[in-house]
Amino acid sequence: MKRTVLTLLVFLPCLFAENGVQCETVGGTIMTNFLDQTSTLGVATGGLAGAVGVDVLSIASGPNGATVFHNHHRWVTEAGDTITFADADASAFTTPVSGLSAASYENGAQITGGTGRFTNASGKLALFGAVDLDHGQIVLRYSGQVCFQPGRGGALLFKSEITRDAN
Repeated sequence: MKRTVLTLLVFLPCLFAENGVQCETVGGTIMTNFLDQTSTLGVATGGLAGAVGVDVLSIASGPNGATVFHNHHRWVTEAGDTITFADADASAFTTPVSGLSAASYENGAQITGGTGRFTNASGKLALFGAVDLDHGQIVLRYSGQVCFQPGRGGALLFKSEITRDAN
């Protein structure tokens, strides 16, 4: 019996990780303001809570009347770690409401690493939401997965878990 328990304790982690990589599901919201015509700055809530900024590198016409924004992202978590991303395209689709567009990263945003616990991290976020050009505001919902290399720390702590642990 002891041998069975010991075997399970040794091999059980292998069932949940491939080559030691830990992947976690994340989600939350992003709320930013335009600082000028090509830069935004704001906050992220949820699993990757912190500060977020975008630089629009180029703008082009897309299919079905969309406007495609080729973006470079900057993300700093509340813990002070940075998350780096491959440049990504956001499509904006006009609505009947003046200045208001629906927005979507149709191919997502690819995580390419970062600092701290995000060193050598990988993953992908799906993002969609709305852009209010009349007021210079953007609100997006993000969801996806972040995968951490061995030795990069434990699970992400969501605010509810931090609060619960403090009691």
